[in-house]
Amino acid sequence: MNLIKQLNCFMVNTGLDYAICGGHAIDLFLGIKTRPHKDLDVVIYWEDRDKIIQHMLNEGWEVYEPCGTPYLHKINSVSNQKRLKTNIWCVKPTNQHYKFTECETDMFAVDFDNSEQVDLDYIEFLFNTRNDEYFLYSRNHDVKLDLKRAISHAHNVPYLAPEMVLLYKSTAIDNLDYQHDFKNAVKEMSLEQLSWLKESLLIMFPDGHEWGDNL
Repeated sequence: MNLIKQLNCFMVNTGLDYAICGGHAIDLFLGIKTRPHKDLDVVIYWEDRDKIIQHMLNEGWEVYEPCGTPYLHKINSVSNQKRLKTNIWCVKPTNQHYKFTECETDMFAVDFDNSEQVDLDYIEFLFNTRNDEYFLYSRNHDVKLDLKRAISHAHNVPYLAPEMVLLYKSTAIDNLDYQHDFKNAVKEMSLEQLSWLKESLLIMFPDGHEWGDNL
């Protein structure tokens, strides 16, 4: 969990609301590392997009935004964004695992060696929406989770609740890591958490979903 501690200290200094998500969030929920992780995913909110980009640039990180193509757009200033997707990639110039090749002005192809991340040299920020009461699922704002339930803490590290993490992972269940996370998390989730996940899967997949059918 040393990498998570480093990330948490780094994020606290931004002064922004955030939460660890992805596979690391499942490990925080379970209180144990269950598998190697290839990246660090962090929930942040849309209203803070420009602030986190500016912070990362000020700290000397490179910032890229996916564009729905094989390429990523390099953000050199907050005024130069395409804003086509709900995430950004932040990479330290010293990073050895991601290799970016410029294909045209500020547009890059990327290669990744698929290894476990052990240094704080890559962060993917995923932008989400909230209101005064709820954390809203980005793919359908009718699916929502009470903010007090959506963000939990382990050793003062905020993380996204496992039911919401699994809902995001439910769109790619061919991913073996996602299957691993599901099987481990559901064993420890409360009836309330399992019920919310089952109901949300039914909304998102009215014809049925493998995970929902097994809850």
